[in-house]
Amino acid sequence: MGRYENIIVIDPDCAKEEEEELTKKIRANFEKMGCNILKFDDWTIRRLAYPIKKKDRGHYYYLLFDGKESDVGNINRYYKNIDLILRHIIVKVEDNAEGLSSPPEQVVFDELEGEYS
Repeated sequence: MGRYENIIVIDPDCAKEEEEELTKKIRANFEKMGCNILKFDDWTIRRLAYPIKKKDRGHYYYLLFDGKESDVGNINRYYKNIDLILRHIIVKVEDNAEGLSSPPEQVVFDELEGEYS
């Protein structure tokens, strides 16, 4: 077992009910695989560094979980099949890592303002 951080960016235009259903499915999928979710934080809607699927904002979620290395591949495949997920990343961290206590500050992309309009 190892400890992993996972950040998910969800389409900000989806309905609140769809978003809640998606987060429930994600939690259920982690539990079904035997992963232990230590943190599941909502980081709110934030501006993206570049457009993804014609979206310039995304709803960020942060997960800290314990799981097997083989589970990471399964999670990646699971996320790729969900259209509402714009991006995701999973990173292995130290086994005693406690995750972030608060979301990082939002980055201002002044130099990119209007460049992709």
